[in-house]
Amino acid sequence: MKSHQRVIAAALTAAICVSLAACGDGGRAAGSGGEQTLSWVSFQPGSHPEVKRVKENFWGAVEQKTELSFEWRGGPDTMSPSDIGLAVQRGTVDAAMIYVGAYASVVPGAGAWTLTDYTPKEERNNGAVEFFDEQHQQHGLKYIARVQPQKENFFFTWLRGKRITSKEDFRSTVIGSAAGARAAVEGWGAPLESVAVPDNYTALERGVVDGLAGQPLEGAIANGWHELADYVIDEPYYQSSVVLIMNQDSWNGLSAEQQRAVTESVSAAEMQTYESRQQDLAEARTEIKDAGVEFYSLPPDLAKWYVDTAYSAAWAEQEEIAPDVAPKLRDLLSK
Repeated sequence: MKSHQRVIAAALTAAICVSLAACGDGGRAAGSGGEQTLSWVSFQPGSHPEVKRVKENFWGAVEQKTELSFEWRGGPDTMSPSDIGLAVQRGTVDAAMIYVGAYASVVPGAGAWTLTDYTPKEERNNGAVEFFDEQHQQHGLKYIARVQPQKENFFFTWLRGKRITSKEDFRSTVIGSAAGARAAVEGWGAPLESVAVPDNYTALERGVVDGLAGQPLEGAIANGWHELADYVIDEPYYQSSVVLIMNQDSWNGLSAEQQRAVTESVSAAEMQTYESRQQDLAEARTEIKDAGVEFYSLPPDLAKWYVDTAYSAAWAEQEEIAPDVAPKLRDLLSK
């Protein structure tokens, strides 16, 4: 089955290549400026609120200031998230909205971007964005922006049928996670069940797992977790790992004025999103509570261990995966 899926993904990627070739090579004429259409894909479907946010607040802001236009070519039904990073690197598409874990094999250390202690503006001022972008450029990519920055941390742990109130409880609670929270789950000592996000609902419904780690409030609603979960540990950790990236040649094909407009527009959109998400999060929390899910806090000592372990385990994983990059990112992203 996996082999069959890879063949289908490769065929779809090839089809997009043919489509792009038929439309010309977009913005890849070095520094040409002028009217250009750049293609992009997303790991979420077009109906998802975050895809709409990118279209309107990020690319839309660029379109208002330049002659650039951004054409969305599809979501996960068009291209598997695990193929998106390579597709952008190879120029199959010009840009993408993707979570860093999906292309960490292309840019070693990219997974650390979720561990930041800073606001997007602070990251742009303290050199973190510059360094992260340099790592992308070494692999044929251009880092553009964060898509979902927010003031409070992003990920939660969702439980069905039982509450966790001690370290010992973790050891007897099977927790499912994709790559984003894998290190945290292992650090807590919980039995880890690797579950892709599309399979999370079924895994929880069928009792394959006792809980799930690594989804934000809005993401849990979109995936229906709030229909099954009984409890949420109200000690959030990490930031969103969803970013915008671009093919380096496509970026080089923009004029200096266009590049400046993109940078200014997306950095402003980052901060606008950062400031405006509080209302969205409050509404999501209310919707989840109305569904009968209980948010609860851990005892102070346990809460500190829980959050600290999530970070220390993730940093240890990144330093093992990308020993040449992770220490520098840890300096830049940690207070």
